[in-house]
Parts: sequence; C-alpha cells; structure tokens
Amino acid sequence: MKHPIFVLLLVLFSISAFAQKSNKSSENRIIETDFTDCQAIITIIKNFYIGDHTGSIKHKKLSMHENGAYRYVNKEGKYKESEFRLDSDNADPNYKEELLSIEIYDKISFARLRLDQFHTKIPEYKLMILHKVDNQWKITSIYWGYGIKQ
Repeated sequence: MKHPIFVLLLVLFSISAFAQKSNKSSENRIIETDFTDCQAIITIIKNFYIGDHTGSIKHKKLSMHENGAYRYVNKEGKYKESEFRLDSDNADPNYKEELLSIEIYDKISFARLRLDQFHTKIPEYKLMILHKVDNQWKITSIYWGYGIKQ
C-alpha cells in the first residue's frame, strides 16, 4: 500500500534538509542531506498505523518504545496519560492519518499528523515524539487533542 504523502514528504525533506551534516573545516560549509533517519522514522510511523488499524502486536512492538505513553486531554477537558500496551491487539480502523511534517534533532524527532475521523468532521492532530535508542527509532510519546483547530 503506497502513501503519496510519504513520498511527498521525502521530496520536501530534500528541499528543507532537516537532517544535515556539515563540513566545519571549510569556511564555505558544505551541507549534505542524510535521508537514512528520515526514512527510518517514516517506516516507524507506518508500522505504528498498521498496528493501530489492524491490532498487529508485531507492528506495535516495531514502532513503540516499551516505556512510552499516550498523553492527551480528553473530550471533557481532563489531562490523561496511559502507558503503551504493546501486547494489546486492539484495533481502530475508524480514521485515516496524514503525516504533515517531521523534524529531526540528532537523537530526537518530532512528527505532526492529522487524523480524519470517519464518524466526525473535526480532525484530530497527533504529535509524536521519537527517540533514537540503541541506534533504532521508537515512538516514546504520543500527544493529541480533540477538536484542535489548525
């Protein structure tokens, strides 16, 4: 299953060059773009949504850190927090996700997503924090809110 937004995102990264390396020995810095981390993060996010839509424990474990947590404000306006349950086969096929942006800062990354819920016209926005742990990217926190307007 191809996601055109992910392809578009890769093109945008080539223009923006979020993940950059510089040659500091030269007065005129040479910027090199490294897409390895960007592609790894996109793969992690894809695995997360496969796990979330299908209940695949395998995909959840591939994408989420075992000590990670959801953090959000519920519909009643109360702050809630719950640890990731990587062994849960719960599935939620009632929305479609769209990756809006990824920012990478060495071993931490921030991803913004929009979720179009099938049962409501108001989109949700989800923010994911990923960390590079033992040379692998994992989602460590997921934040979202209901009725957020962009």
